[in-house]
Amino acid sequence: MDKLDQLRTEINKIDEEMAELFVERMKVVEEIAKYKQSIGIEVLDTAREKIVIEKNSKRVTDERLKKYYIKFLERNMEISRNFQKSILGLDKVVGYQGIPGSFSYLALKTKYKDELLNSYQNFEDVFTALKNKEIEVGVLPIENSYTGDITDNFDLMKKYNVYIIDIIESKINHNLLGIKGSKLSDIKEIYSHIQGFKQSQIFLKGRGYKEIPYYNTAISVKYISETKDITKGAIGSAETAKIYNLNILAKNINSHEDNTTRFMVIGNKLIVNKEHNRIMVTFSTYNKSGDLSSVLGEFSKYDINMLSIKSRPLKDSPWEYIFFVELEGNYNILKPAIKEIEKKSKYFEVIGSYEK
Repeated sequence: MDKLDQLRTEINKIDEEMAELFVERMKVVEEIAKYKQSIGIEVLDTAREKIVIEKNSKRVTDERLKKYYIKFLERNMEISRNFQKSILGLDKVVGYQGIPGSFSYLALKTKYKDELLNSYQNFEDVFTALKNKEIEVGVLPIENSYTGDITDNFDLMKKYNVYIIDIIESKINHNLLGIKGSKLSDIKEIYSHIQGFKQSQIFLKGRGYKEIPYYNTAISVKYISETKDITKGAIGSAETAKIYNLNILAKNINSHEDNTTRFMVIGNKLIVNKEHNRIMVTFSTYNKSGDLSSVLGEFSKYDINMLSIKSRPLKDSPWEYIFFVELEGNYNILKPAIKEIEKKSKYFEVIGSYEK
């Protein structure tokens, strides 16, 4: 047996022991789930999870390994939460971009309070998870009242052929956060998703902060909570400050008070019911003079109110565009008219039905 085989044998032995400990741990997790149900408390306890991670990570003294062990603990806790929710019959799986405390997370919690939540690092990962049936629905931002459309997600809708089944509108309140003990005058660097910087331009202008773009606002907040550096700040919500035990150094730093983001709930099938009063369609034209005007004229002809229209370039067809139009009305009622409009288009599809 060569050296590599010996090492693999050691790994196999450790994996065998870990499997036994995993089963033992999950049995205790099951008992915890049943007890939580009996006393009426939620599965997720973010504050306790943070304390446990901080405590347990100290057991790893090798600094090279500590960050990997923290990721291991976080994933282990996510698995435990999901198992508890499956035991309690709360196992509808919802995907979102970011981590607990992100604006997507806060928005989806207004509608999906107890479902299983899977977090993903970027927007496309959520679409991929939906198509692979890892999740049943995904929650993603599509538009902000101040900075406009999140164009990446319109492009990804076309790429993955998914459907909008609901819309969540969430008011966004940005704050400048710092670690406990820090003051506003201490801050030299600020971390945030690029949208957070755009939506807080008036507050940030002229203060001399170094703006460092990061994956999203919640990951930025989590990062500075771990650095323990009083010179680092992050843009985030008051709820996120509580989750990661940070101070609010400046409240409501939004450039506009009415800072609202629309989040789409996406699924693999179009769902229509009688309560729905909004439709999302997408179409392209033959790129001839008057074609777009002709199609849009059909909406007016059938007295269909267009609430918004957005255009995105077709990736494989230079100088051609695909249009996304939000309509007022119920699809079952407007279906005959929509079918007539479809005949005027090169490509046409209904990609959403939902209630405002």
